[in-house]
Amino acid sequence: MAKWKGISKARKNNVPEFGKELVRRSKSTCELCGESNRSLSVYEVGKTDEEADLKRCVHICDECKNTIKNLDKATEYDLRFLNNAIWSEEIAVKATAIHIISELENKDRYPWIEDLLDMIYIDDELKEICEKMKH
Repeated sequence: MAKWKGISKARKNNVPEFGKELVRRSKSTCELCGESNRSLSVYEVGKTDEEADLKRCVHICDECKNTIKNLDKATEYDLRFLNNAIWSEEIAVKATAIHIISELENKDRYPWIEDLLDMIYIDDELKEICEKMKH
């Protein structure tokens, strides 16, 4: 996920500027779990030195953010938001779900995740965004 070590302060400040756009896009709900009435923040997915990009940003609640930051400790219950996110019409949200799944170290603990991935269609645009998130 996004790590700020060695990245300029100016770039770090650019990501929150997407907040207004993400509020409109998300309708003030967490784009991963779909919950409303929670504190939301801009979360940039992927490691990159490139300029901040809205396609790598999602509007998420603290609960989802904490789960992402602690994937190695996540339970099936913690990852339930992936069922919602993977079917999002917003391509950045769907790509984020795919990225999170790829970051899971022990996928064998969650057999339903592979089934979830098998059900979605990954077109060229989604594939390209997923690739950018890896770097």
